[in-house]
Parts: sequence; C-alpha cells; structure tokens
Amino acid sequence: MNQRSIILFLLLLVRVLAGLSETAAQQPDSLLIDLNRALEIALSENPTVKVADMEITKKQYAKKAAYGALMPQMDLIGQYQRAIKRQTVYFDEGFGLGGGGFDPGDYTDEELRVLEVLQKVMMPGGGTDSGEGIQMGRFNVWSGGLNVSLPLVVPSLWKNIQMSEVDIQLSIEKARASRIDLVNQVKKSFFSLLLAQDSHDVFRKTYQTDSINLEDIRNRYNQGIVAEYDVITADVRLKSLIPNILQSENMMRIAELQLKMLMGIDSDMPMKVIGSLDDYEKSMFDAIIPADTSLMNNSDIRQFDLQAEQAKKAYELQKLQYAPSLVTSFNWTYMSQNNDFKFSTYRWDPYSMLGFTLQIPLFSGGQRYHNVKQAQIQLWQLAEQRKDVERGLRLSIRNNYDLIHKNIEQIVATQSSVEQARKGYEITLKRYETGMGTIVDVNAAALAVLNAELQYRNAIYDYLSAKTDLEKVLGYDIIPVSEK
Repeated sequence: MNQRSIILFLLLLVRVLAGLSETAAQQPDSLLIDLNRALEIALSENPTVKVADMEITKKQYAKKAAYGALMPQMDLIGQYQRAIKRQTVYFDEGFGLGGGGFDPGDYTDEELRVLEVLQKVMMPGGGTDSGEGIQMGRFNVWSGGLNVSLPLVVPSLWKNIQMSEVDIQLSIEKARASRIDLVNQVKKSFFSLLLAQDSHDVFRKTYQTDSINLEDIRNRYNQGIVAEYDVITADVRLKSLIPNILQSENMMRIAELQLKMLMGIDSDMPMKVIGSLDDYEKSMFDAIIPADTSLMNNSDIRQFDLQAEQAKKAYELQKLQYAPSLVTSFNWTYMSQNNDFKFSTYRWDPYSMLGFTLQIPLFSGGQRYHNVKQAQIQLWQLAEQRKDVERGLRLSIRNNYDLIHKNIEQIVATQSSVEQARKGYEITLKRYETGMGTIVDVNAAALAVLNAELQYRNAIYDYLSAKTDLEKVLGYDIIPVSEK
C-alpha cells in the first residue's frame, strides 16, 4: 500500500468515526418504532382519523338538532313600521250594521249616542255615504312580544330523527373504514421500509465481500498468480454495486417519509425502525391466516347496508308527506301607535292569541308522488350496487388467498435457493483460489447469491402485503402483531 492509499484510508476512517459519533449523539433523540408502535401513533395522530372522529361528533349534534325540532320554539319579536300613507276606510249608514239599515230598538241609549257622534264625525253631511272616508291608524307602529310554537303531530319530524340516528351509525362505520384503511397503509409502508433496509443491507454486505475479494485478487495479481483481467473484472463488478446501493438508500428515504406521513409526525423527526423481514419469516407460520371469508365485518358492505337503511327512511319520509300535521301556536304582543318619537308618553296595549293549525295535504301538482318514486328507485339502485361490490370483494378475497399460498411456497423455495447459492459461491471461490475456476464463475456465483437474497426478501414482503390486504377486505380493525 503506497502513501497516497494510506492517506485516503485515514481520511475515510475519520469520516466513518465522525459519522458513528454523530449517530450515537442523535440516537437518544431518535424515535424507535416497531409495527405496533407505528400503528398506535398513526391511529392517534393521523389527520384522516381525526376528521372521521369529528364527523361522528358533527352527526351527533345533528341528531340533537333533530330532537330539538320537537321542542317548543320560542322567539322574541320586535318590529317597527312607519306608515308612508295611512289607510282610508269608508262606512255606510249605520256602519254596515243590519245590512244597510238598523233598528234603534236593538241598541241601548248609550250605544245610540256613540253611533250618532261617530256619524257626525265621519259623515258630516248627514248622508248615507262617508264621502272621502277616514284615515285609520298612526304613522309609527311599535310592537314587541313573544311567539311560541309547538308541533303536536308532525310525522316527518319523527322520521328525521330516525334518519339522523342512521347518519350517526354511517359516520361511525366510515370512521372505522378510515382506521382499517390507515392500518393497511401503515403496515404496507412499514414492510416497504423493512424491504428497502434489508435490500440495502444485502447490497452493502455484498459490496464488503466483493471489496475483500478484490483486494485478495490484487494481491494474487501482484504475486503473478492471476491475470490482470481478473482484477479488472472484479473491480467492474464492485463498482456496478454502487448504483444499487444508492438506489436502495433512496428507496429507504422515500419509504421512511411515507411512513412518517401516515403516522402524522414531522418528516424531520429522526426515526429508527426495529426489526427486519427475517423476523417476520421466523414467525410467519405461527400467524393465523383468516379462515372466515364472510363479509359481515367488511366496511364497504356495512356502509352499503346503512346507506340502504338511510334510503329506506328517506322513502318512508316522502310517503309521510301525505300525512296531516297539527301545530299549536301562542302569541303575546304589546303594541303602541304614535305620530311622534316621545317614547316616555307611549301607551302600550297587550294582544295575545292561542291557536291550532291543522294541515291536510290535498294536491301539490304530483310532487309528492314523484318524490316517492325517486326514493323507491334509489333503493333499487343501492341493492344492485351492493351485489356488484360483494362480487368484487369475494374475488379480492380469493386472489389474496391465492397470493398468500403462492408467496409461502416462494418463500420456502427461495430460502432453499439462498442456502444453495451461498454453498455454490463458497465452492466456486475455493475452485478459483486453487486455480480450477475462473473469475467469471466467481462473479456468476456471487450474482446468484445476490439475486436469491433479494428474491427471498421480496417473497416475504409479498406475503405480508397480501395478508394485510386480506385483513382489510375481511374488515379487521387492528390485528395484534406478534412478529418480533
């Protein structure tokens, strides 16, 4: 080793030691997570889950508002009116009493005197017509009071309450679906990160092994044992691993950022994932593959059933538009009429009323009939859509089961091929060291080991991904993870 090589080696050693010290300094601040911890953080911090929970609360308030429609409605009313032109009123003889005339014997003396005075004021000519009439009221009208209404028999309000209860159940199921989907995404993202890390480790270990072999071949070349071609071939193979290492590092960063996003944590927070895909392979056959293929827990089917129930309530609500309704109302009002704005001299007169309103629908141009038909068609549409969704889900279950079984067989096969490839590489390397093999054989054997290692880990990832998708279709909320 010449002086330049020694200097480069020392610089590289310093950088490695500095990186190790920096990593050790940052380690206490790093977030150590396994799959269970990642799921726990995601279910508590992910914005999608929070929004779904808020939707449940919103629907609960909507239900209380629907119940509030059955309670008395009380309003304080204040009103001011300014007359631009007051109303003119005309009176016939006797003020229209008795159909154009009246019998004085029907009234008391006091009432007759009042009628006589009014006639002189409003009909000064003494005729039977009031002439130009008389303007009634005053320019300023002030009123204030209390209005109370209470629905006694309103069937549509009762049906609205039932619909609000279904809305809450649908919101709860949608929130559950959000959690199931989040669990699926977190698991697959976590497994993707493990796959990227394991692939990086495979490339890094291969690079280290090939570096040692290259140094050994160079020594043998310096001794005149092997040709220069062997050194060039080994060096080219070593350098060909660098793009794979860089690509695996980039995949690690992408997978880590995606996992952090799903967990709802800051992308700058240092995080360290515990475990590897080998750990899951060891306990893979201990994990229980769901055998129940029923869709009773599937969130999509549950949502369709709740939407069908919602549509049924809407259909019944439209039919209830034919039903009569009864509402009672009460009014208590104080009123004052004046021509000025001297509030202290105003006289306030009370006015109150209690009444009942019975409304019986008779004809609305066919609106109610057509609304009922629309609601009925929506029920039929949901029934057909549910059939289509159920067929797709059952096909997805079958595909996932096939993938799981295929991946199990692939794991077993690749595990055996890894052992055989390693053994073949050791034999080829010994043959090369004894002069019975070539560097081409060594490179081919090393490549076989690398491919077998990668295929083995990809098979584990495919198995875990298919199992996670199956759990999502079957409607599993959170599957306890024991693979550690």
